[in-house]
Amino acid sequence: MNFPTYIQDKVITSAPATPEKIHICKTGKSAGQIRKFKAKPARSGLLPITSKTLWLWVKQNKFPQPFSLNGLTVWESKTVLDWIEMHKQKAS
Repeated sequence: MNFPTYIQDKVITSAPATPEKIHICKTGKSAGQIRKFKAKPARSGLLPITSKTLWLWVKQNKFPQPFSLNGLTVWESKTVLDWIEMHKQKAS
């Protein structure tokens, strides 16, 4: 696999497809206005986990700590791939 040097959580995690949604605002200045949320396709990342699980693992020190790069939270690709390989070996 050919990965960039740094990766964001979107590359690591997976997400199910979400349908298009229409929301009608009920109160406030926007009352009566219709908001349309676009459908999102399923996303398959390096791990079969959600972003929420990833961040829980980071908080519990079960996954490598990210760092900030130009305002983006990223991981070094090599660190993540090494972590995945280490856990594959433990599972075997």
